Formats: sequence, structure tokens, C-alpha cells
Amino acid sequence: MEFFFGIVPETDIYEKVMSVREKYCVRNGSDPHITVKASCGLSEDMSWLSKCRKIISEFESFQITVGAPKYFGDRDVLYLDVQSEELIELHKRLVAVLEASEESINRCFELELYKPHITVARKSRLSEATIEEMRKDILPDFKKNRTFSVSTVSLFYRANKNEKYRRKEDIKISM
Repeated sequence: MEFFFGIVPETDIYEKVMSVREKYCVRNGSDPHITVKASCGLSEDMSWLSKCRKIISEFESFQITVGAPKYFGDRDVLYLDVQSEELIELHKRLVAVLEASEESINRCFELELYKPHITVARKSRLSEATIEEMRKDILPDFKKNRTFSVSTVSLFYRANKNEKYRRKEDIKISM
């Protein structure tokens, strides 16, 4: 079983990403989301859940700004840029409570390596020309930054890598 904590973007953003994915027949392992804490350290026994719930539920509501599409690497991943100092702070608190090893931090791109984003598509599943067409298609909707308020962080899970991630639990943030 694999887990991660994530934020589902507001409906308009979610639907625009899904629309572009559907147009190009992209099958991702998860619906559009912003990862707050990746799977590293989130063991199947879920012994970490109560500590993480406490951190999230005591964290104050915050805003996230979603910007223009960009690429990771050599156009390996097309994503929407995400900005929020509070999101980065929440990420750091969740990583800290799990006492992650340096190897785990590096493998899961955490702490200083953490770059909040919404994945649109991965080049491993598409041609470079297709991923560039997707960027051009989604660009008009994200030329201007979009900001939304976060009130919930969700715990996602899947039993194996062949499954799509599903929501297991929504944790309300302090208002």
C-alpha cells in the first residue's frame, strides 16, 4: 500500500487539467493534485497518521497560487507552477515528524528539493511533440496566476502501482 498527502485544486483548475489530459488520452496514476508529503516514510502500518493528522488539523488555512505551465528536466514532466510559503512550511512539518533519512529526503524530493506543482503529463507516456501541444493548449488558461484557499489536505492511497490513487481521508485545516 502506498500513501501520500495532497491538496486537490479548486474545481476550475482541476477540470482544466483533466480536460487537457482527456484530449490527449493521458492516463495518470492520480487525478490533479498538489503533493504536500510524498510516500517516503508513510508505512503500511499507518503509525504516522495520528501525528500527521494533528499537524494538518492545527495548521491555519492558507492560499495557493497556480501559475503557468513549466517543465521539469528535459521536458520530462509538464506541470503547473505552484507558489505558497505556507504550503512549504506544512510540507517541512510533515517531513520533520516522520524523521526522514537523508536518502529518503533525496529520493522523494523533500525539504529543499520540494517543488510544489500540479502534474499535467509525463513525457515517458507521450512524445515530445504531444507534451508541447498540451503545454500550448493549457497555457491560455494559466497565463494569469490563479489563487485559491486551502481548507483540506487529503490522504491518498493505492494498493499497488497498477491502481490509480484514491482519497482515503480528508483532514480539515484550522480556520
